[in-house]
Amino acid sequence: MYHYTSLSHLIEIFKTGKLLTSQTEKMLKVKKPGLWFTTNSKWEYSAFKRFNDGNKEFDLNTPEEFEKYIGCARLVTNLNSLFVTFAKYKHKSKVNPLLWDKMAEIGKSKGADPTEWYATFSPMSINTLDIEVFEGGEWFKLKKDNGEFDTELFNRNLEKTFVFKKGKEMEEKMMKEVELNKEIDTPNIQKPDKEKVEPVVEEKVEPVVEEKVETEVEEKVESVVEEKVEKESKPKGIFSRIKNIFKGK
Repeated sequence: MYHYTSLSHLIEIFKTGKLLTSQTEKMLKVKKPGLWFTTNSKWEYSAFKRFNDGNKEFDLNTPEEFEKYIGCARLVTNLNSLFVTFAKYKHKSKVNPLLWDKMAEIGKSKGADPTEWYATFSPMSINTLDIEVFEGGEWFKLKKDNGEFDTELFNRNLEKTFVFKKGKEMEEKMMKEVELNKEIDTPNIQKPDKEKVEPVVEEKVEPVVEEKVETEVEEKVESVVEEKVEKESKPKGIFSRIKNIFKGK
C-alpha cells in the first residue's frame, strides 16, 4: 500500500520521524482522523495538491506535475489488521456522513477509486516504511540495501523542482540587496599609505625631539652654572662639577 506525498512534505516527515494522521480531518473536527494509503501502485489521484506559482493557482494532478513543481515521493507498507476500508472508516472514525460523501465525490472527480483507499488511526514510524522517489516516469527506492538513504537521488530531485529554484532565486536576490545596501551605507574612505606616512612622521618627529632635548640640556646647564657660580668662588671647581653632572646621566 502507498501513501503519496511531495518531497517538501517528506522532509517534514523526516523531522518528526513519523507519518501523521490527516491534519485536514483534525481541522474538520473528525473524532478519529485517518492516515491514508491506497493499493494503487501507479498513482493516487485524490493526492492532488493545490499550487500557486506566483502568477496563478492550479492543481497538481499527476506524479509528473508533482516532480516538476514540488517533487514526488511515496511511503510503502503492507496491508494489515490495523487498516480499515473507506467504507468502514465512515463508522470507525465517526465522521460526519456528509463529509464522508464529499471525500468520495472529490476523489472520484479526480479519477480516484475509493475502494482502493485504506486508513489507520495511529501515526506510523518512518523506520517501518519503505520510501520511493518518482523520477523520469519511474519509482526508485530512497533507502539503499544497507539501510542508508540515497541522498544523491533525493537532492537531485529536490533541486530540480520549481519550489527549490524559486527559493534559490529569492535568496540570491536578497543577498545582492544586502551587499548593495552595505556599499551604500559604507563611505569609500581611502586609507593612507602606511609606507608614505611613516617616513614623514619620522622626519617631523626627529628634529622636534632633537630640538627639545638640546633646549632642555642648555637650560639645565645654564641653571646649574648659575647656581654653582653663586656658591663656588673658583671657576675651576664650577666646570669640574658640571662635568660630573653629565657623567651621571
